[in-house]
Amino acid sequence: MSSLTGHERRRHPRHRVRLGIQFLRGEVEVAGEIFNISRSGCLLVTPVAMKVGERVEVHLPALGRPPRAFKVIRTRPLAGSWYAVAADFEPYLPDDAPLLKLISQEQGPHEDPEQLF
Repeated sequence: MSSLTGHERRRHPRHRVRLGIQFLRGEVEVAGEIFNISRSGCLLVTPVAMKVGERVEVHLPALGRPPRAFKVIRTRPLAGSWYAVAADFEPYLPDDAPLLKLISQEQGPHEDPEQLF
């Protein structure tokens, strides 16, 4: 049994971005901001407390993709009424091409969400 940690256990490389998004939670549209993204998922910040296992539909127009489902795998409160949410895409993005195009256009933050909120 191996004990992989951090970057070594990631399925796909993460790319730092600062991307405003909208996602549907039931019938309600909620704003959020993605701080890093990979083919398999993202880390987003939102003012909505979410539950592990919850599934929502996210709009990713900057990736030129139709709405995509994601599943919350981890969540933690930030300062004020903000939450950091780690989510897996269902299904994963098929390749890195749209991510590489996005990161060439968007300068990602140098700070982690905890430093900004």
